[in-house]
Amino acid sequence: ACDKRLHRLISYLNTTKTWVQISFVGDAVGDCQLALFADASFAGDLRDSKSTSGGFLCLVGPRTFVPLTWICKKQGAVSHSSSEAEVIALDANVRQEGIPALLLWEDVLEIFCPGKPGVKPAKGEKTRSIDDMLRSIDFVRPSLPAAPGRARLVILEDNDAVIKMTVKGRSPNMRHVPRTHRVDLDWLFERIREDPGISIKYVNTKQQVADLLT
Repeated sequence: ACDKRLHRLISYLNTTKTWVQISFVGDAVGDCQLALFADASFAGDLRDSKSTSGGFLCLVGPRTFVPLTWICKKQGAVSHSSSEAEVIALDANVRQEGIPALLLWEDVLEIFCPGKPGVKPAKGEKTRSIDDMLRSIDFVRPSLPAAPGRARLVILEDNDAVIKMTVKGRSPNMRHVPRTHRVDLDWLFERIREDPGISIKYVNTKQQVADLLT
């Protein structure tokens, strides 16, 4: 049996040695944005019925397509619906690949496309009275400025239910997820809805590139 598996592996390498990855760049840095394909299988593992999260991150533009990285990871708990598996995969992709790449691309834009100021922190505060200070006693100024939103990350999802719960910002049917998968969906919904650089769009299943990884 080991010899058969080894022979199949070597045969695959021999017959696909001409397959190569092709990337093309024909746009300026400012015209490119990040695209994150997120997908998941449903109960695909035959032993424990766990799903697999898949993701594909690439840089796209009108004449640009560059694959950057991918993710293929088995989920830690059993998902009881396709939407549950998809939202867990979405969280893993945004947290592990999407946001780090978005922060890096913001620095790239600042270096190669200067001149567009982002959100600057306030230089100072005016003198306030005691009453004003007591009214805003719970307010703490953030240590970091707000995201400028120059870099764009478009999440491409093929599950309508996941997109709807993201737009609404809540999902009563997924209230068990924090205990089963240990995933904070409120954080995920807030990032996608409130972050100026992150958006989510529907893509047909036949055009879902991350489907290859699930």
